[in-house]
Amino acid sequence: MKIAALIVTHNRLEKLKKCWTAVVPLPFYEIVIVDNASTDATSDWLKNLNDPRLKIISSEVNDGGAGGFYRGSEWIAANSTPDWVLFFDDDAYPDSTLLEKFIVSDKQHAQAIATRVLDTRGSRCKMNIPWKKIPNTVGELLQYSGESSEFEAVELSTTEIQAFSFVGVFIAFNTLKETYQFIDKSLFIYFDDVFYSWKLHIEGCKLVYNPDLVFHHDVVESSSAMMPWKIYYLARNLISSRYIFSDRKPFSIISIFLRVAKYYLLAGKSKSKFSYLTSLSRGVIDGLFFAAKGSKNGRR
Repeated sequence: MKIAALIVTHNRLEKLKKCWTAVVPLPFYEIVIVDNASTDATSDWLKNLNDPRLKIISSEVNDGGAGGFYRGSEWIAANSTPDWVLFFDDDAYPDSTLLEKFIVSDKQHAQAIATRVLDTRGSRCKMNIPWKKIPNTVGELLQYSGESSEFEAVELSTTEIQAFSFVGVFIAFNTLKETYQFIDKSLFIYFDDVFYSWKLHIEGCKLVYNPDLVFHHDVVESSSAMMPWKIYYLARNLISSRYIFSDRKPFSIISIFLRVAKYYLLAGKSKSKFSYLTSLSRGVIDGLFFAAKGSKNGRR
């Protein structure tokens, strides 16, 4: 079985080195790294790597994770023939047993298979938990706030899902070749993976979560508010989903409203409340008017 790794990186050389160390010993058919216009020493370091499986795609602009995964998928679709493509960022890496377990696993005729992603403490990484069902009605949202197992993939249970994260997901090559255009590179970051997987779901693709397959995400999750430039994209892209999907939208109006309200409430935890609120409000406005743009370095 031929498995290609697709890694997107930007200005995180130390994390990329850790990722590379975990990837090299594994029997990947191909390793594709998209360098998203890094301005640190990433480009020079990549040029000095000596591995026949490695393909470096250098971008002149930073299009974020969305643009990087689109560009890498486009290259693989045109130039390679793996059986599966494994997506992840430079701050994540596969468990040493991942590929051998994946090869012998029951694929259940799925077109995409999400892994169990663990953070640096060995706990489940909340930002990468797949959706079994996205809560949208008032009743579902109330139920979700108290008990999430109806909506999120239960950690140790194999299940079909509706949406996944781009951290540690296997996508069948034939599916990716036919659908990579659904990766919306204009999103930059946030919801690019949710919208792509939701599109696969409504197109009839089978998506599965397999907890026996373990991935590691080198992050420490925090309850504090995210950086202002990030909250811009989070709000903008969430609201823009109303326009991106003509029907069978992933998020209802009430769900979007409550999520955005939560983002505003988190302003109190921001170190720069004014910048946070300004960026959030700009994201809301751009989302409402579907101004899916912004400078290519993730800042306006």
